Amino acid sequence: MANKMERPEPHPDDFMHITVSLEFRATLNPKASDPLPFDTMGSECTLRAGKASEFLEEVVKAIRERRLYGFMVQDAAESAVGAGEWVEETTEEVIAEAMANEARDNG
Repeated sequence: MANKMERPEPHPDDFMHITVSLEFRATLNPKASDPLPFDTMGSECTLRAGKASEFLEEVVKAIRERRLYGFMVQDAAESAVGAGEWVEETTEEVIAEAMANEARDNG
């Protein structure tokens, strides 16, 4: 009689919750006429241990390459697309929508 394959018991390392936060520590230049605001960027995810280590390696690589802000913006965009919160539009569709909104607003 063959042994029934059992699922291994969950282990605390099976799911990692990772939070990465980026906050700029600077002050706005009082001489600037229209400075960009300092955004606080954040990324939060729950991953299996293997995927968590890959994600952390990507974060470390972005830090070393001095592109953490861009990495976090890209990660947020990919998450929104993957969740269906953002849907793809062609350039023509975006322009047509903007022109329709402008025509509606201007009457």
